[in-house]
Formats: sequence, C-alpha cells, structure tokens
Amino acid sequence: MPEIDNLHDNFFRKVLAEDANAETFLKVVLPEDLQNRLDFAALAFDPTSYVSAEYKSSFSDMVIKCRTKGDEQPVDIYFLLEHKSYPDKGIFLQLLRYMHLMWQKDEEEKKTQRMIVPVVFYHGKGAWQFPTQFIEQFPVTEEWKRYALNFTYILFDTNVWDWQAESNRPLRENVYLLSAMLLMKAAFNKDLELIRQVFHLWHQMGFVKEKERIVFLMVYIMETQETPIIQLEKMLEETKLQGEEAMPTIAQRLRDEGKEQGILLGEQQGIEKGMEKGYLLARQDVLIMLLSTRFQLSENEKQFIHEVNEIDKLTTALKLFVTAQTKEDVLVSLKTAVQ
Repeated sequence: MPEIDNLHDNFFRKVLAEDANAETFLKVVLPEDLQNRLDFAALAFDPTSYVSAEYKSSFSDMVIKCRTKGDEQPVDIYFLLEHKSYPDKGIFLQLLRYMHLMWQKDEEEKKTQRMIVPVVFYHGKGAWQFPTQFIEQFPVTEEWKRYALNFTYILFDTNVWDWQAESNRPLRENVYLLSAMLLMKAAFNKDLELIRQVFHLWHQMGFVKEKERIVFLMVYIMETQETPIIQLEKMLEETKLQGEEAMPTIAQRLRDEGKEQGILLGEQQGIEKGMEKGYLLARQDVLIMLLSTRFQLSENEKQFIHEVNEIDKLTTALKLFVTAQTKEDVLVSLKTAVQ
C-alpha cells in the first residue's frame, strides 16, 4: 500500500477495507439497476496498486471486484474507487491512467480485458462542478462525438447527499460506515451540528460499545475540526455519551493542566501554557489508547510515547495509525522526536 500523507484518504481506505463496509458502500452509491445485477457474495479486493511510481506521493487507488449474477457466464466487474477532498479537473486523466494500467496488466497476463466502473467519492467544500462523462469536456457537435473516446464515472458528492433519504436504508444498519461518511461530509464544512447528530446516533444505536472504532472516529474528528476538545466533550455530555466507558476524558486533562499552570503563574499566560501542555498530554494518551486497542504495548513503549514532546510528531503518528499494519509502523515515526 503506498504511503500517502493524506488523513482523509487513509481514513477512507481504512473504513472501506472491511468487506461489510465495501458492500454497503456499493449498495448506496451504485444505481439500483447495477446493484441488482451484482453477486455481493463474490466481493473481493484487488491487492494490486495501479499507481505508477511518479504518482505514488500524490494519488492512491482502491479496486473492489464483484461478479454479475443471473448470466450463463458471470462476468467480473471491477470498481475503481477514487477519493477526492478537493475539486480536481484532472479527474478524467487520472481515472483513465488507472484503467489503462489495469488493462495493460490484463494484456501482459493474456487475460480478457476486465470491465471497470470508476466511482468518485467527493467530500470537499462546495459542490463538484465537473462533468461525469469524458466526452463532455470537448465543445464539439454530436457528429464528432461518435468517434471520440468516452466513459462515465459514478459521482458520490457528500454536499448533495441526503443521508436520511430512503435510498440510504443499508447505511442505517452499518453505523460505523454511516458515521465515517458523515464525518467526512462535515470535515470541510465545519458542521458541528452534523457531528452532534453522529454522537446521537452512537447513543441511540448502542455503538458506544465499539471502543476501538469510537476512538478511531474521534481522532478523525479532532484532526479535521478546528474545535476545542472541551467543546467536543460538552457535545458528548449533551448526547449522553460522556459517561460511557468507551469515551476518553481528554478535555478533563486539558482543564486540569490549564488550571494548575494558571494558579502557579497567576496569569492568563499560565493558563494558556497549561492548556498547551494538556493538549500534548492528551495526544500522548490518545495515541497510547489507540495502539493499545489494536496491539499490545509494553510499559517501556508507553513510557517512550510519554517522552515525545513534539505535537507535530504525535499528530503524524496519529495519522499513521489509520493504516498501520504493526505498532512499529507508528512508533518508528516518533523516534527522531526523543533523540
């Protein structure tokens, strides 16, 4: 998997990497006539990356394979998923590049060219303004269009997505995926009301028992919303989540540190300094909590994290956690911080 320093992309890939989430996502995004033609029991991920070396630092790809049903000879359908957090007029060339590399691989392996359906998930600020058909880029008459290359991608734009519509019924049974998609919808619009609705959803659906996933989603909220953690805790209290065992009491640590420093220094600067220290400690605590939910941390490793006093390093480590396969993938990013 290419290492792409993009929180949103890593978050998107991590959530959809689960079979159940990928299936639900396709059932929501694809037109009904395509959904009815698919055998979701045959869903699988294509482990091959089709991003050439010069683009690995900028792009990623995610390919899900499924099979048609009801035909005498079922056909494999490959869904090329591309995530966008900003409007990109180069989307057609990017998708075309991916598809070409996939077909080239088929040619090299002497296989029948696969059927590829491009899907673009967009959650940036403002609606997506570009056409979904390749041919629409060219200001020519219909006579010329008959001879031009053309393909269409399926666009899922969270800006125009009504998550409470009847068509999203499959999502209501998958709170994790629904929460992730709503948080991505809120990421660039700074929609605190939507986050509050997500917290209500967790409480109503009993999702708070999913400790690892709750913490994972909370980290994404903290990284994408310019909202004081104390305000987030207030929202948790309003939605009756603060008392749940699964919720970290980060804001309390921030308040305690700020109060202590303010008393010692007797001025606003002391409170601000204390809050900064509390923020550092909170990051350390969250990283330890996250790693402990997936991997077994030794006391020495926990102490190592507590010795990291650079917020940027801790932030990078939190982002790496999203796609980390081992705890070493995360810990190695902190080593230069404590030399």
